[in-house]
This record gives sequence, C-alpha cells and structure tokens, in this order.
Amino acid sequence: MIRIYCDKNIYSFLKEEKRNFNPQLKELMEDLKDIFIFTYSHAHHQDLSNSDASFWKEDLDLLEKYVKNHYFDYDGIKRKTNCLLAKPTESFYDTDFTVAKNFHSPTTNIMDSLFPTIEGEEDDEFSKITKNLLDNLFNIPIPNFQKSDLDEKEKQLSEKYLPEDENLTVGSMLEHFFKFGNKLLTDRHEVIELKKMMEEYVNSDKYSFEKWKDQFDEKFKENFGGNSFTDIMKKTFESVNHYNDYDKFILFFNSLELHNVTKDKPLRKSQSLGSINTDANHAWYASYSDILVTDDKGLATKAYLTFKFFKIQTKIYDVKEFLNNRNLFLQQEENDIKSFFETLDYELKNSLILSNNDDNATDHSIILKNHHKFFNYFNRISYSQNSIKLYCQRYYNSNFIMYKEAEILTNKLINLFGVDFENKGYYDLEKDDPNDDIIRVWNFKNTEIVLGTAYNNGGECYCLDIIIIPT
Repeated sequence: MIRIYCDKNIYSFLKEEKRNFNPQLKELMEDLKDIFIFTYSHAHHQDLSNSDASFWKEDLDLLEKYVKNHYFDYDGIKRKTNCLLAKPTESFYDTDFTVAKNFHSPTTNIMDSLFPTIEGEEDDEFSKITKNLLDNLFNIPIPNFQKSDLDEKEKQLSEKYLPEDENLTVGSMLEHFFKFGNKLLTDRHEVIELKKMMEEYVNSDKYSFEKWKDQFDEKFKENFGGNSFTDIMKKTFESVNHYNDYDKFILFFNSLELHNVTKDKPLRKSQSLGSINTDANHAWYASYSDILVTDDKGLATKAYLTFKFFKIQTKIYDVKEFLNNRNLFLQQEENDIKSFFETLDYELKNSLILSNNDDNATDHSIILKNHHKFFNYFNRISYSQNSIKLYCQRYYNSNFIMYKEAEILTNKLINLFGVDFENKGYYDLEKDDPNDDIIRVWNFKNTEIVLGTAYNNGGECYCLDIIIIPT
C-alpha cells in the first residue's frame, strides 16, 4: 500500500474553520485514508509540544483520523527506528516534553541535568557515588587557551565559542559547551550568527542550491579548496566510527542549512537548530514511506538533497502535486476483474524488463517494472510459464511489511475476487496470524490466486501469485 507521510502543517489545511482550509486536499485525504497508509512520527509530537496546550487534543484527534496508529519513533538507546502500533492520542503523552525543554535550556547546569533533584527525596547511594566521581573529574584543571597570537576577528570568535575562565577546569569547559549547544538548539540568533560567519567566509550565491540547483556541489568545491559539500560529509562520517544511518542522515540534513547550501525563507521565529533538527527528523521518518507531502520549501529542498545523497526513493510532493495525482491514485484501485486482467495483460507486454532469466530452461522467469501500480501496492511482476507474481519492491528504509498492509490488501482482493477458498473473509488483525506465509487463497476454474508474503531484493513484501493450472 502506498505510504504517505505528511508534515504537521499539511494537517492544518484540513481545519474547516481556518483561513488556509483546503477543501480539495480534505476530499482527497478522505478518499485515501482507508485505502492508503498515512504515517506519523515523534517529530509531529515535537512540533505539537511547542504549540499552546489548548490545541493539543484538537490536533491529535485530527492527526489520528488519518494516520490511525501507524507510528515511527527513533530509540536513541537501542539506536533503532521502530514501526509501532500507537495512536497519536496515546503516544504523545508517553513523552514528558517539559523534561526535554528544561534539559535544553541554556541556563541549565550540566550536573542538575544529569542528576535532577526530586523534591522530598534523597539521592540513592549510587547517585551519590557517581556525583562524587564526576565532581572530582570536573574539578581537574586544564591550561587556558592562548589567544595572544589571534587577530581581532579570531579573538571575537574565540571569546564566543571558547571558555574564558582564568582557572579553567574540565567541568567549566564542558559547562560552556553544554550551554552553547543548548543555545544553538533553542535560540535562532545563534544559528543566524553561524550562518553569517559562513557567509563572510564565502558568499553563498557562489554555491547555493537555490541558484545552482544540482550543480551546487561542484560550485561548492570551487569555493572550498577543492572539497565538495558531499566530500566533506563523507569524510566526517568516515572519521567517526559509531555513526549509524540515522546519525548520518540528521547531520547531513542539518549541515545543508548551517553551510548555507540551503536557506529557509522567510526566516522563521523558531528557526533554531532544534527546529531544523525536527525538520530533519520529519524527513528521516518520511524515508520509511513512499511519499512525503509538504508545502515547507525549506524542508522539501533539504529532504530532496538528503534523499539524493543516501539514494532514498521517497517522492516529495507539495499540496498541488499531491492533488494532481488524485486520478492516478484512484485509477490504481482495482474495481473490476475484467479490467484487472486486461491491465495485467497490457503490463506483461509493455512493462520495462529488469531481468530475463533465460539461462534456466526449466524455470525461465522475467522481472518487469510495471507502470500501473496494482492496488496501489504491487510495482513489480515476476513472470514465468505457469505463474505471474505481483510483488512490491521498495528500497532503503521502506523495504519492509506493515500488518495494516495485509489487512487493506486482503480486503481489496476480497472486494474484487469475492470470498476466499477457505471462507476466512476480511482480514482480522486480532484473529489472523501476521506470521502466516499464506494469507488468503482463491480457486477458479483453471487459476489459483494466492496472497502471501515473499522476500524481494533486500527486504520483505506481500506477493499475489496467479498460478495457471494446466488443463
């Protein structure tokens, strides 16, 4: 099933009482919400947490109407992105955003953040020992930074980014960087200063994506000592062993803005590094879906460049482009058996041949990339003498199955072919075993149709096997 990830602002267009209400978008979302899969993520909750609490219930209810319980969240401890079954009205309150905001406050003391004091409770023995060890570590003196050889501009920068304490310790240095890092996350002016500093080094008109489009990397190389932006990022990834795919993605996305390759316009009041990082997370979670819908040009541009670098095939649509695909989406829903087999016959004759296994005479098969995406899911055909297999090939993060896809596919097939051979009927998420290799079977005069699971190139998918029974 086509998976669609909409950023938070898209859902604001569905509110009828608002000035930016888009009736065409609402109509399309209503048409698709039960035949497609709309996904959401922790990034939606990060956006919502920054709004007034009086809007929370209304926004969560609206989000849940479309995304149901298709939730993506990154586990920072296990360093893994999880696809969960959780409704927005439940998952939002699983996170205490007040704790996160307090931790990232520039006025927060690093020791207070690591060991928050709970009123009326004493520290346990382990916390006391750990605090004592860290206190001893933080009090180790270190040499002051020598600034006498710096010119005036370098001195200004060093005063901003380096601690000036005459009796510098490990703790005071960490405290300085901790607070500066939190300023970057929460104060847009700090990000503006960094971008201005980059602009003073090289005018971004000489290499920005806005001016040079896909040539920006070559222009970047001409102005940065023969190193392209992607070269710099690759070297950064190689120099740090523990970066995983998520770390690399977020760093690449954020660095586009900090290097002035892209520029959010107009400059948003909330454009701190934390805000940019939330956009990066939206793009990361969208990579687990087929389509990202956003009218945020800054998010769309950075997502496009990041997807391109990591070879992610998630399509990016603005609202207008999304609406323009309405007819295509609806035409790919199979509502008539005769039309279904006529379209299949056409695709067998005209689709792009990806591979032709003609070396094996007993099992000669052809892999096709069909233009018509059957049931808005099957985008590949494996064709042999007595079998036509429709399956789905996705790439990178999105090449996996979701149980909701089994339900929607099964129900679509029953609506087309009628009740299955074993009379199981519509899919039941509580009764059907998600680990079954075979989900439903239909028997006709000289044809057997089997819906099940299969392995594709690098992942798992659902497969519709049309078996021709010799007479």
